[in-house]
Amino acid sequence: MSTLTKNKKPNAFVRLTKHSEFTIGLVVIALFLLATFLTKNFFGSYNLKNLTKQGAIVGVLAVAQTFIIITSGIDISGGAIAGLGCMTMAMIMNGKGTSMLGIAILANFVVCTLCGFLNGVIIFDLKVPAMIATLGTQTIFRGILKLLCNGNSISFFEPDGATFVKLFDTIGNYDIFGVLPVLACIWIVVAVVAFLVLRYTVFGRDLFVIGSGIEVARLSGIKVRKTFYLVYSLAGFVYGIAAIMFAGRILRAMPNTGDGYDMDAIAAAVIGGASLAGGRGAITGTFVGTLLMVVIKNAGKAFQINDYILDVITGALIIFAVAMDMVKSRKKA
Repeated sequence: MSTLTKNKKPNAFVRLTKHSEFTIGLVVIALFLLATFLTKNFFGSYNLKNLTKQGAIVGVLAVAQTFIIITSGIDISGGAIAGLGCMTMAMIMNGKGTSMLGIAILANFVVCTLCGFLNGVIIFDLKVPAMIATLGTQTIFRGILKLLCNGNSISFFEPDGATFVKLFDTIGNYDIFGVLPVLACIWIVVAVVAFLVLRYTVFGRDLFVIGSGIEVARLSGIKVRKTFYLVYSLAGFVYGIAAIMFAGRILRAMPNTGDGYDMDAIAAAVIGGASLAGGRGAITGTFVGTLLMVVIKNAGKAFQINDYILDVITGALIIFAVAMDMVKSRKKA
């Protein structure tokens, strides 16, 4: 009888509580309720819509980071790539408006995907550590962006100079049924597709194997080079989606578009349970990790907490999440 008891598997709820996204979800709910009851406008429709808009772009970038982190990589050039894609659209559409919209969006995705592919080549073929490689390309992409616009911002206006390009205006300002912002819908769709790819495709499973060890992946018959190219190119494509979201959010391309978003995206993925050592990560965890960061910042402002203190809190959260990951890794070893 005792043997049966020992071998008995924990029930579904117990298994659920062991997932990091469950714990983070509880923290998000607790913070949300605390801010709702202790501040005046936190639960207002305007603030809730603003909260989801704030999280949407970071959330999309964090999805790309999750794919890369699972392979034991990291990419700190995502914000610069998205900014370059946004500026590419602005340069093509400058003075022409909607007539060049299709070409501009296509060019955005081509540019962003090629930038991601370049990261994959540098990391895999030149054996440059991912952090150093993407730090270098971040500087390059940001420099190209500034050269394109000569340091100036470009608005997404129609030729009449009075109205914004309708697609971008809709993405940034329209709420479906008056409740859910389009930006949030894009984030949800990207997250769902990414979840399905990781869970149900061979490519998704290959990423976890590569994160566990490249030699193990090779022995398993995985085409490591091809997968590396694909995951970084896919990340670039997702950055292209973020570029369109930036265009809708601020209705202009600026020299600093996307600046600082890389760290927030990486933090969201790591806080959500993605291991910097590779081989572990989940889109659900990244999703709630993004929510946690957004709720902390939004609730902090509702409580009138200094922005610098909020930065300290976010940094401490990242360190704590990585430290816990290291502890788990040592226990498994």
